[in-house]
Amino acid sequence: MKRILVFLIVLLCSFSIFCTTTWTWSSPYKNTYGFRYQFDGDDGDNWTYVSPSVTTLTLDSVPEDTTLYVQLSLDGVNWSPSGIATYLPKEEEKIEEKGISIVSADDVRMNRNFEFAFDFDFGADMFYSQSLNVVPYVGAVLDFKNIYSPTYWFGLGLRVKSGLSFAPIGGKNIITVFVDGNGFADLDKSAYLDASLALSFILVDSVDLTVSLGGGLSLLSSTFPSLFTIGDYEAGAYAVAGATLDRYFGQMFHLGISYYFKHFFADGAAGLNLHSLGFHLGLTF
Repeated sequence: MKRILVFLIVLLCSFSIFCTTTWTWSSPYKNTYGFRYQFDGDDGDNWTYVSPSVTTLTLDSVPEDTTLYVQLSLDGVNWSPSGIATYLPKEEEKIEEKGISIVSADDVRMNRNFEFAFDFDFGADMFYSQSLNVVPYVGAVLDFKNIYSPTYWFGLGLRVKSGLSFAPIGGKNIITVFVDGNGFADLDKSAYLDASLALSFILVDSVDLTVSLGGGLSLLSSTFPSLFTIGDYEAGAYAVAGATLDRYFGQMFHLGISYYFKHFFADGAAGLNLHSLGFHLGLTF
């Protein structure tokens, strides 16, 4: 047996002129599987199970000294010790805080829930061609997370990235383009679209590491090698591998950093290696 996490539960009891009593509980963990509760005890099979989105319970005509017991699970198998709060109408409100731990055996865990994430992505591509070139990019990332999740600790999903990059032309760099050049007219604008299999790991609660591997296409670009045509447009093809680190704030918002390696294929040539460093922010649903 090993101790893996600590959970703090706060339950509030209140009494009003409408004779209702409300208990409220919370979890600091992003990947909470669910809660269960019962009154005046925490033994046997009298639990009521609720989803992680249910964090309040309101009842009418509650007898004095009624105690609610609430437990938390991160995997649907192992449950924490109970957090408790007792209804005391004379005090009108009672708060009880308990630092409790979840004890887990090394058994098979249940899978993670499917999630969808949308991110705004920005950063710089870097490659060497006679000199070091730095190419800014902006884009969007769609993550379909935990499509397959054999255990609680990781899940396999699909990542789709798209956007625009802006490469200086005529021997300029991104600074001289706007200082001594013609601004956006001196930038080679190219679109990109790629898709990857993405494997996400929980490092610690609210921090995920995702590694991905896939391929993509670039269009409208004279900076990156072209391999074939799509209609009237030259298209480049590349393989891409990457890693992102995300910090979640609550259930939805997250910030992260990313690194991607792209290899552009070229007909009869060695191709082009590109390194991308970026930041992203978004929402998870």
